[in-house]
Amino acid sequence: MIKENRTSKYLLYAIGEIILVVIGILIALSINNWNQQKNNDAKITSILKEIQNDIVTDLKASNRIFDYHVRTDSISKAFLNNKYTAEDIKKSGFYRIGYNYRDFKIVTNGFDNLKGNIDNVPEKYADLLPEIKDLYVTLKTNIDVANDKIRSTVYKNIDDESNFDWYQDELKGIKNDAQIDYYLNDKNYKNLVGNYMSYRINIFALSNQYRVKTIDLYLKIQEVIGSTDDIPDSVSYTYKDTTFSKNYVGTYKLKETINTDIWDETVNITLKDGQLEFEPSESNFQINLLYYDKNTFFIDSYNAFFVFDRPKKTSFISLVVSTFLRFTRK
Repeated sequence: MIKENRTSKYLLYAIGEIILVVIGILIALSINNWNQQKNNDAKITSILKEIQNDIVTDLKASNRIFDYHVRTDSISKAFLNNKYTAEDIKKSGFYRIGYNYRDFKIVTNGFDNLKGNIDNVPEKYADLLPEIKDLYVTLKTNIDVANDKIRSTVYKNIDDESNFDWYQDELKGIKNDAQIDYYLNDKNYKNLVGNYMSYRINIFALSNQYRVKTIDLYLKIQEVIGSTDDIPDSVSYTYKDTTFSKNYVGTYKLKETINTDIWDETVNITLKDGQLEFEPSESNFQINLLYYDKNTFFIDSYNAFFVFDRPKKTSFISLVVSTFLRFTRK
């Protein structure tokens, strides 16, 4: 009887020891899993912040695309509308269209790191993944194709230029009469300009689409990770101070275009809830104008840009809309 009691006590003691060991193991595993999850959260958060930094860099590149397009758009319009003279071409600083390009290179450091850690992404970040994939896979593919196209077009234009008799003079910085006549009067050069600008416009539209998507993604990451870091001024397509916007409200009359059949004679610029809107007078639609700078706006996923300029010697405001189009306020 005494032996049985001792055996029972030993058995209960052993079971208790086993239970304590199991509990200890479970606690250790739980702590390890918690630490691993915490490390994963910290790592993915760091990667998402890296994506935000990449976005800021990409927005600077997008600005260069925007500014270059506005510049080349103006020059190409002057060429195609026969606004240039021989004296203009002879001046220093004359810029030829079709022989230079700006491609839109996207930084993917953060995205590449995220791909390498995709199995460790916490569930709370899962909603970000479709937008990140759309940006760095789908849209980037289209941008890369557009970059390749304009790059190959410019290289071909440069190669073809060597066939002209005046090419050697061009290399020496001399513009002879034959070259000037080519720029001013040869339909092949006007076709070259039109062809080049069609590819230039494509990159411009894609960079604007990328701009909007990256800004939206940046702000969403900021919210999801609970960041209190300051948001750079460049990460916005809205304007905080709308006081100046009121100056642009009004009805504008078509002044200059080569596409007379597709544009209304007048358009309206309205301000609704702090948002400028473009409204063709004979059409039943409105287009939100997204902020680029105080005088310049653009449209998501479209090649148009809007520049409100007030000529120094006059009191009216003119509205330049993308290529070959100018309105003046009535």
